[in-house]
Amino acid sequence: MPTSAGRFFVDIAGGLLFLIFFIIFLISGVAWLSWRSLKSNIKTCTNCGSSYITDSILCPICGSNNNIVPEEINNNIPASSATIDIKAEETE
Repeated sequence: MPTSAGRFFVDIAGGLLFLIFFIIFLISGVAWLSWRSLKSNIKTCTNCGSSYITDSILCPICGSNNNIVPEEINNNIPASSATIDIKAEETE
């Protein structure tokens, strides 16, 4: 295909191939970002183990309160994130 028409078709084919790969790359990136966003909103019930997407603290399956942290997990808080609450009280 040494003619100009042959080169034209080769250039068009190369451009279409580049466009197809770019669209696949773009769709993959959007899908990955969507999955990461969805995954960060999934909660797991500490009582029954079901996974759900909601802002509620009550499990939609068993109705348990998932806001309560079990004692085993509570003991593993790093010291750098621990805070001490101090109340000022007036003495007589």
